[in-house]
Amino acid sequence: MTEEHRNDWDRRYDQERFFYGEEPHPLLAHELPGLPAGKALFLAEGEGRNAVYAAGLGHAVTAWDSSAVGRRKALELAARCGVEIDYILGDLIEGDWDKDSWDLIVMGYAHMGPQDMADVHRRVVAALRPGGHLLHVSFSKAQFGRNSGGPPRLEWLHDLDELKRQYAGLDLLRAEEKEIELDEGKGHRGPAMVIEMVGAKPTAGD
Repeated sequence: MTEEHRNDWDRRYDQERFFYGEEPHPLLAHELPGLPAGKALFLAEGEGRNAVYAAGLGHAVTAWDSSAVGRRKALELAARCGVEIDYILGDLIEGDWDKDSWDLIVMGYAHMGPQDMADVHRRVVAALRPGGHLLHVSFSKAQFGRNSGGPPRLEWLHDLDELKRQYAGLDLLRAEEKEIELDEGKGHRGPAMVIEMVGAKPTAGD
């Protein structure tokens, strides 16, 4: 990530209100209560709404993002909610996560160039422990041209079949492209085309 891109995110988050709200994404609100608490990694976590929610359910949460302002607001939100999270400032493209060590990894609206994105997804699969789960939500290519959220660059938006190939090391329990109504702060608002995926890394006996 370039310094200019990082500064853009800092400026976006540098306001009193949370740019994407304080509530977790609906996919997480639906799926997380049914998963056992464990060691959880939240990538591209921004202001921390999803990580804080997971910590409240008993997960040992590490958040990862490049925005110092996002980190500050996430830690403030965690303190206000009475939970603790670790928050690492780092570039997703250069992220090095321990192999076979995470019970849960959440990819929430992470968008970048296609080659970098594919590499991140492969490292996510490697980082999950056998039996661990992936929760992924991102904007699909059908979102291009809408103003309800997501990057304005078509090549940064996602294709469901391509994501399935990148997550080929997982058993996909759910993988769908659909239209949802976003109401997440002022950053995500209105009808949007998203991809939602739930995956599990096979164990040795699977």
